[in-house]
Amino acid sequence: MLKLGLIDSGPVAVSDWQAASDRLSDVTIVDADAADAVLVAGVDAANQATESGRHVLLVPGSLQSSEEAADLAAPDGTVVMLAATGRFQPSIREVQAVNSNGSLGSLGLLRIHRWLPGGDPVGITCLADQLDLANWLFGTLPSEVYAVRRGESGGYAHVHLGFPGDGMALVDVATTLPGGDDYYSLSLIGGDGSVYADDHHNMHLLYGGGQPEAVRGGESVFGLVNLLSEFAAAVSEGRAADPGLSAAVEALKVAEAAEKSIEAGAPLRLNETGDGYEFG
Repeated sequence: MLKLGLIDSGPVAVSDWQAASDRLSDVTIVDADAADAVLVAGVDAANQATESGRHVLLVPGSLQSSEEAADLAAPDGTVVMLAATGRFQPSIREVQAVNSNGSLGSLGLLRIHRWLPGGDPVGITCLADQLDLANWLFGTLPSEVYAVRRGESGGYAHVHLGFPGDGMALVDVATTLPGGDDYYSLSLIGGDGSVYADDHHNMHLLYGGGQPEAVRGGESVFGLVNLLSEFAAAVSEGRAADPGLSAAVEALKVAEAAEKSIEAGAPLRLNETGDGYEFG
């Protein structure tokens, strides 16, 4: 039984983590002092936990740079996993399953819309969550990155990624929706087929007089259930978790390249060593 302490639950409600663990027989939520694994935010908290011999789930939005992510340590016998919840949503897992079995053929286009209320500027951490999915689905870093940001508050960002083999990704993140639900859509198109994960498939129209409203059915906490299952399995089997530390570093490298592109109004290319981006 993996005992998980929620030192920092990140953007996910504590009640959702609890509901996810309740669906599993090998994970239970306990007080942090009694835990052998913890959910934390930031490199310092993660490294302190691993130094004490505890396994770590890391809130992805708490990492501010690839350099910071590279400072994460995973001593022998400890598991450090990026809590990239997008990878574990049932709909997106189905997209990857179809992609990985070769049904789509050579990938041509990934399209992601991530639209949120609130009006906050779209920063590196918000972009990195979605760019991690692009790296994962294409199985490599993009060779080219070009991005723009719009709006007085910087509440809209659009990133164009070019991948080896002529595949591309178009990722836009906006925080300009009115108050209420967010919206998410992911489409992956290959030479032999396409697959989609779209909030519209989980919307139900309610007619009760007056203007009809659509209510989202959603995927409940099953993304968290899948995430915790992978974490618990990695701990039990004594192996690295997926996604691990390298995924966090790579997603932030691409997000940093997007920020540089926005500032310069020019694209960046993956350098010859494949470990960073440069103009030209």
